[in-house]
Amino acid sequence: MRHNRLMPIQRWRCPVVLRVKAVGYAATGVAVALVFFPLWLAVPVAVLLGVYGLGMAAFGASVTLDTDAGLLRMRMGPVFQRIRLTNVAAVLVEANKLSIARVSGWEVSLYAWGKGPLDRLLRVPSVAGDIGHAISAAAAVAQAGAGRAGDPAIDPAAAAPPERPAGPRPARARSRPRVAVALLGANGVAAIGCALVVRVQWQNPALTVLGVVIALALGVGGLFYLLVALWILLTGRAPRHTLTS
Repeated sequence: MRHNRLMPIQRWRCPVVLRVKAVGYAATGVAVALVFFPLWLAVPVAVLLGVYGLGMAAFGASVTLDTDAGLLRMRMGPVFQRIRLTNVAAVLVEANKLSIARVSGWEVSLYAWGKGPLDRLLRVPSVAGDIGHAISAAAAVAQAGAGRAGDPAIDPAAAAPPERPAGPRPARARSRPRVAVALLGANGVAAIGCALVVRVQWQNPALTVLGVVIALALGVGGLFYLLVALWILLTGRAPRHTLTS
């Protein structure tokens, strides 16, 4: 579907195959949690995965750009985010990953669409670049209009030099909030903790091997999250592409 940039509302929706894949992943995760985790951990994990799977089946993933209202809406199943265009500091595109850095608040990211070799095999289209350019252009117009109207959301000192155009500003290398980095590290710790309680002793050798594989995957993944969080905390994370117009 083509999107006219002159339209006040533009909407991009993920393909149906991504909804089916998300539901399949959620169902697999629920089954693994109920079989290999202790009950006190299996129940909350199964509930969270079930809510995610049902949310993806009902809503999918979408990006809605409403220029009249000055709003950007991003949804991933049951999780959604509303961002005012005047609050957009930078629009970042890394392959299929679309990230919105805000003047105030955390950075918000969404894959549009596809992630990994399976999605490429399913021929899921990549529209992150198109969405990024549309958001960046709409944010530049909204911020220029807010600046003329005296909106305090625009920094007058930053907009004062005439040679610097109004619009989203490039993100700094250390723009990622420390709280988000801490959450990433906490996810790593949680994954490692889950790996330690996975049941790996079964009478069936196949279940034993599968339990060991799941424990190793969780442990390695958790360690990777911890290392990435530490790397971001110490060095910052520079994006590959920054769209400023």
